[in-house]
Amino acid sequence: MNLTIRNLARIAAASGLALALTSQAGAVTRIRADLNSCATVQQTIIRNGSAVVRYPSTRVANYFLYDRYESPRASCPIGERHVAHTVPTKDNPRCVVYNCEVVKPLFPFDDDRPRYRP
Repeated sequence: MNLTIRNLARIAAASGLALALTSQAGAVTRIRADLNSCATVQQTIIRNGSAVVRYPSTRVANYFLYDRYESPRASCPIGERHVAHTVPTKDNPRCVVYNCEVVKPLFPFDDDRPRYRP
């Protein structure tokens, strides 16, 4: 009896592992800014943590630009910080969204300039 319980536990563990490995990864939400209001775009980014936002180019006709924007409530990776950007939406030509970007150091000690050596 004890042997069958051990076998059932192994089968359950193996099936749980197989199920976890075959599940699909979460897809990133995509949203068109020109078809939605600024509040909708911002709430979608906040709700999902991040989203790819598409918007039409102002210089090239029938051409779309896109970028991934992060929720201001989420934290950026180490060495990056939130930077405000604007995207044109249906009701606001300058809707504020945030992106994680690499922080430039205030005092770059590892630059390549030649140094004075006596």
